Amino acid sequence: MTKIIGIPSNGPELSDNISAHFGHCEYFVGFKIHEDNKIKSEFALRNNGHSACMEPVLNMKDRNVTDMIIGGIGGRPFQGFLQVGINLYRGVEGSVKKNIELLLQGKLEALGGPSCGDHSSGRNQQH
Repeated sequence: MTKIIGIPSNGPELSDNISAHFGHCEYFVGFKIHEDNKIKSEFALRNNGHSACMEPVLNMKDRNVTDMIIGGIGGRPFQGFLQVGINLYRGVEGSVKKNIELLLQGKLEALGGPSCGDHSSGRNQQH
């Protein structure tokens, strides 16, 4: 089965870092993983903000994302991913590529509940 892995990130490339928080990312990126574990870019969407927490969740579902690697996420989108059947994994600090490789090696934990990233930037917590 081909996987499509979605990741909130700071940029559109494999070398860009995973975002600390789902709702505050610069991009939502997706990579198709073929049976030989070859990684191919599937989409890169700039996060221009959203009017509702479920909007990016449904956007990922519409792009056939099977798994999401998340730095931090609030309760509403967390529940939304569960409802649409997308698996969530706790990402680690570092590049998108590093996180995908860790997931493929079985080294990322399933995300058991909502979590929060770094909100020290002074922004209100939004999801």
